[in-house]
Amino acid sequence: MPGGGQFFYHKNMGVCALACLSAIAALFLLVPPPQQTEIAWQEYSIPDIHHDMEAGKVILISTYASWDLPFVIHEHWYSHDPAMLNFIKTHPVACYRIDLAKIPEAQYSAWKGYFHSYSPPLGVVLLVETHEHDAVMETIEVDTDQLAPENLIVRLKKLLSLRNPKSERESVPNPAVSEKPSASLKHQSA
Repeated sequence: MPGGGQFFYHKNMGVCALACLSAIAALFLLVPPPQQTEIAWQEYSIPDIHHDMEAGKVILISTYASWDLPFVIHEHWYSHDPAMLNFIKTHPVACYRIDLAKIPEAQYSAWKGYFHSYSPPLGVVLLVETHEHDAVMETIEVDTDQLAPENLIVRLKKLLSLRNPKSERESVPNPAVSEKPSASLKHQSA
């Protein structure tokens, strides 16, 4: 049988190639996808925040200054916490970030009005639209222990219970949204 050995040689090479391709495909299927290790921050945008509030989401805004190392450390602490990441992933919370070092002086002064300290207005602002269509705002300053992930989760849960869920209708972005805060804004501070 001339050439019979060559047939088995090619057949074995085909089987080996198929086994290698199967192993590579299995490797891609068995490797878990990369896990999110930090809050997915969005750039601060008033129209986007209004849209998310109308959609029934609680808003978390991190007000930080890139030149302020202690607050950067605080933000890193809660934004990398696994319990906080899981909470944000499983609840309707939209996360925004604003760098106070990069905004005009007039806006900086407005942000200072949301916080009670005389230091830079660093911390977290939480917003929600209630069943009565009022906006409730809470501020948490950087110099308090309230920025601990477990405390932030408790505050977010409280605001989630106040929110106006809009699951039955899809909200449409309104390009004519004013940059001025709502007249029915209720403020609470930690």
